[in-house]
Amino acid sequence: MDVNASEILRKAIPLSLANMSVVFMPLLDSVMLGQYDIYSMASGGLAMQIYMVLFMLGEGIVFGFGPIYGRYLDTSDNRSIASSKLAVYLLLSAFAVIAFIILLGGPQILLSLQQSPSLVEESRGYLVFLGLSLLPNLLFIHYWEILAFHDKGKWVVVGAVTQLISNVSLNYLLIYGTWGAPQLGLLGAGIGTLIASMIAAVVLYLLMSRYTTSPQSQLKRDFLTFRTSLFPHMAEVLKIGLPIGLSIISTVSFLSASVFMMGWFSEQSLAAHLAVLQVNELIVVFILGFNEYCAIHVSSHISTASGRALRKFLFKVTVTALSFILALLTLTHLVRLNIFSLFLGPLTEITRPLYNDMNEFLSFSLPFLLIDAFILLLTGILRGCEITRGPLLLNLTGFWLFGLTSQLLLIKYYPSSPIVVWIGMQIGFIATAVALAIFFLKYSAVHHDQ
Repeated sequence: MDVNASEILRKAIPLSLANMSVVFMPLLDSVMLGQYDIYSMASGGLAMQIYMVLFMLGEGIVFGFGPIYGRYLDTSDNRSIASSKLAVYLLLSAFAVIAFIILLGGPQILLSLQQSPSLVEESRGYLVFLGLSLLPNLLFIHYWEILAFHDKGKWVVVGAVTQLISNVSLNYLLIYGTWGAPQLGLLGAGIGTLIASMIAAVVLYLLMSRYTTSPQSQLKRDFLTFRTSLFPHMAEVLKIGLPIGLSIISTVSFLSASVFMMGWFSEQSLAAHLAVLQVNELIVVFILGFNEYCAIHVSSHISTASGRALRKFLFKVTVTALSFILALLTLTHLVRLNIFSLFLGPLTEITRPLYNDMNEFLSFSLPFLLIDAFILLLTGILRGCEITRGPLLLNLTGFWLFGLTSQLLLIKYYPSSPIVVWIGMQIGFIATAVALAIFFLKYSAVHHDQ
């Protein structure tokens, strides 16, 4: 369990970069579609909302498998590793089929939410290709986690770069119709996403297969004894993974609720809020690499994870991660005007009010990303211990009870100060962090002290 700062950074940063590559996929679609046609960008944005909810649930399944894999890796149980891998492949395949069917009904879902029929109609083809890309995207994450367990972070970065380059190139070809390719607009973005996802998944699969046991040798035996060999693994993955997926959805929904509340103030405040929220979310996605590292490290050393060892690991990873993240936040603050210009263009008398709002929101929110990082470190360690249901309940309580209630009360008493939305949001993060810290200390004391 003992680690040092250089090891933490060496293993966590590749995971951070891989997480950012997944986020950049839809972001690049939006940016390139915006250059092609704003109407197509809006239609794609609607489709992406449905896709992301399903994708986050699928991520929960992938992340739920990690602690199980780490436990068997810790004991060198290759037979159980192969069986559990086969079980998660079956789960992901079944989930992908269900998600694809839901996405086929996406237009009806959007119409029921009173969205523009013309925008919904254009999104049909895009939804189909998003549905087909769900499984390779989830397998891509699964493969990079396996590589991370075997300390092959450089190959994780190779996969992330491969995915991004493939996506940009295919979008350029198929959205705009360059180099003799057909000009397909939004449909081209969907095709590009699917092909890039498949390429990246295949590349990481080939790399991963060099370092871990293949489930193929177990295929016939495990199917013949499905109930005793595969079903327990599948149930265990869902038990650990579903709370993770629901926690991700809860957090994203909490942030989305702040968008609606900011809309009660003014269009200017809403625009500034959306821009700053995107900047914060990119930083949080980077921090997720440390969350994954914690889960991977703890689960693959679970046999030596005493309460004292867990607390010592939390201290070391917190000092290292927060020091690195603090430097990143300081750099972000120093170049904030350059970041604002990406959203607003040059500073002029017209854009100055938006610049002022963005500066207020970003300057207030950046320090609290350290608290968000601490939450992710705690949940990563607990996930490595296969504890996910308790953190889900604390997530729901901290964000939705303390955070949302604070926001509504502050808006009621300070109706002309949009910054109160951010204050209430941070109250939710603080409440969640405190609750998780208490939970972790009690859990490590009761269940792991030797």
